[in-house]
Amino acid sequence: MPEGDTLHRIASALSPRLVGQPVRSLLLRHQSIDRLTGHLVTKIEARGKNLLVFFDEGTVLHTHLRMGGAWHLYGENERWRRSPAFATVVLAVPGLFAVCFRAPVARLVRASLLAGDPALGRLGPDLIAPAFDDAAALARLRRMGKKEIGDALMDQQVVAGIGNVYKSEILFHERLDPFALVETHSDEELARLLAFARRIMVANAKAKPHASGPGAHDGHTRTTREGARPGEGPLSVYRRAGEPCYDCGAIVEMRRQGEVRRSTYYCPRCQAPRHAAHREACA
Repeated sequence: MPEGDTLHRIASALSPRLVGQPVRSLLLRHQSIDRLTGHLVTKIEARGKNLLVFFDEGTVLHTHLRMGGAWHLYGENERWRRSPAFATVVLAVPGLFAVCFRAPVARLVRASLLAGDPALGRLGPDLIAPAFDDAAALARLRRMGKKEIGDALMDQQVVAGIGNVYKSEILFHERLDPFALVETHSDEELARLLAFARRIMVANAKAKPHASGPGAHDGHTRTTREGARPGEGPLSVYRRAGEPCYDCGAIVEMRRQGEVRRSTYYCPRCQAPRHAAHREACA
């Protein structure tokens, strides 16, 4: 599932191969974008779950992978591991193809318009960015007071990069009830939550892949469970519904949450529901 760490890994894989190279051709949804031919790729960056490829004439290629998209790199004569029919973007530079498969979002925008762009201009601080503003992130999260915290963390206008995996895992690590309102938490609790999210996502973004392959993020196993003991997996609760909690033995559960009914995994014992007295103390 592509979350912020995956997009930063993709950007790190694509940048040294593409930046500074002239565009031989660009196909966007099987349509040729001839005006970019001969122009240089100047920068590739991740913003939350979004990937941006900048060109020297002021155009930016924006992709969002959602659930099933992927970026691959191929040599000029290398066989693609997916059908070209599923290629949303094919960016060719000398000796190399960068191919984005099954991206629900793939479009061209002007760099000068990014700040006001509806999809990109309102993003919250990127948890993995070197210049992450923890105070701004805390303030944005605090403004979501009437939302359940598990739902609020998925709002990319609060912080950019968290998806279902990290939402469930960081809340478990901090022993917080995913279904408690944001306003029931202290600033200290929220700051610790964001600090752990940033630390673990940065670590995963920098981790070396465990296998090789043409995909820019193939072979990477996301790990959120620090100090796991023998027999334990890299994740504490995500996709472990019906299995015993590694820490207390209670059965991990899953509930749907928010307007779009995203899955939230949690331990009902380690993440016990917040009591009224605790809610009043944090108000």
